[in-house]
Amino acid sequence: MPRAEARRRAQRPNYDGMVTKGRRIAAIALCVGLVAAVAGQLSGNLDLRLGNGRVPHVVPFALPGNDITDRAASSVPKVDEQNARMAAAQDLLSARAAAVKSRNKSAWMATVDVPASAFRGRQSTVFDNLLKLPLGEFSYGAAGLAPPLAEERAQALGPKAWVFKAPGTYSLAGYDRAPRSFDATYTLVQRAGGWRIADDTDTGGVAAMQVWDLPHMKVIKGRSGIVVGNAPETRMRDYSTTVDAAVRRVTGVWGKDWNAHVVIVTPSTTKEFAGLLFRSSDKGLDQVAAITQGVIDPGQRAQGDRVVINPKAFTALQPIGRRVVITHEVTHVAARSSTIRSVPIWLSEGMADYVGYSGLDLPRARVAADLLVLVRQGKGPKVLPTEADFDPAKTTIAPFYSASWLAVCHLVDLYGQAKVVAFYRSVAGGLSTDKTVGLDPGAIAAKAFPASFGVTQAQFVTGWKRYMTTLARA
Repeated sequence: MPRAEARRRAQRPNYDGMVTKGRRIAAIALCVGLVAAVAGQLSGNLDLRLGNGRVPHVVPFALPGNDITDRAASSVPKVDEQNARMAAAQDLLSARAAAVKSRNKSAWMATVDVPASAFRGRQSTVFDNLLKLPLGEFSYGAAGLAPPLAEERAQALGPKAWVFKAPGTYSLAGYDRAPRSFDATYTLVQRAGGWRIADDTDTGGVAAMQVWDLPHMKVIKGRSGIVVGNAPETRMRDYSTTVDAAVRRVTGVWGKDWNAHVVIVTPSTTKEFAGLLFRSSDKGLDQVAAITQGVIDPGQRAQGDRVVINPKAFTALQPIGRRVVITHEVTHVAARSSTIRSVPIWLSEGMADYVGYSGLDLPRARVAADLLVLVRQGKGPKVLPTEADFDPAKTTIAPFYSASWLAVCHLVDLYGQAKVVAFYRSVAGGLSTDKTVGLDPGAIAAKAFPASFGVTQAQFVTGWKRYMTTLARA
């Protein structure tokens, strides 16, 4: 996965790898399948049959932003003409939003260029998909200039064709506590009847794909979640059942102060999965089984996370592996939606794995086999894992997931589950009125150790390393 943007500690860092984007932070947690321990398994995927002992993990990655930087163009029209164009664009956006609200497909399609095109077909699909969703809100913001058309494209569309961009917001009623944002970029052409939208892919770079862009999209509603996508319906129903069970497990550990209604997105291809992550290529995604994706305002709770499934990697897992992955991701959703600050990555990923494996009674030495090999060689971790340890471009990340998981397991062994959850909440801000942001989560966690457990973090680390050594020798 790309690492194009550095995390900034000046704003809320995060549990799962946040990317600063204006005043907002895009957050994702990616659950990856690691290289199988037995011959014959798919490279990069995880075999979770009992006895194999390999475990799925979650790793933070920074996704490239989909913001578009305005570029000057030599062909910018005069002010009056430009104002007229922007007014036309705004009118089209208003007509589209009103068409969705009134469920009027004819009005929606009237905004689209008349000649037959693939774009017109896609827009028909988009409208149908929007009406399948339990929309609570759907609207566009103010239109603005986008980069100019490439010369060849401008010649094909005509001299007055131009591109604009606009922010949008939407929410899923019963699932999102606040609207989610999206970006729209459209090419306009002037026809006898007025301006029409001719395309949404003329800006170059990565198109901002949304769930309603998926062809043959279906919606499956369960007790605790909604599954949206174009995967086979039987598979989507299985996911719905898995989500219901995962929500119960997560609530049993984390508590009830979160929405407990989860949105699962299930594209049918890895290419679509990449598009939903605003990536132009699916390269490197074969190890990613699922992500938790959303945005968080600094000092606020997440309000509308999505768990997005990678069809290829996820379906390669055995049923136990799918259960662990979904429960892991739902743990992130619960924590992010009920706290206001991020925690050190070892704690966020370790806790998600701890809940993911709850009730499975898998031997820890088998689950953490990748790490314990290194411990026996004297190459085990000396400090708690940091974000740098989860960068697949620089290191082998699997042992650091195991190390984080064992750290949380060891804390639970010593002090009990309730105290460990309370520790997480205290580091993450919990429900307190303290809106402090910009503090180093590692420093906050270290400071919280004595009050939570009666020992310093350094003392715990010494015991954790001793515990891993004992486990490796067993």
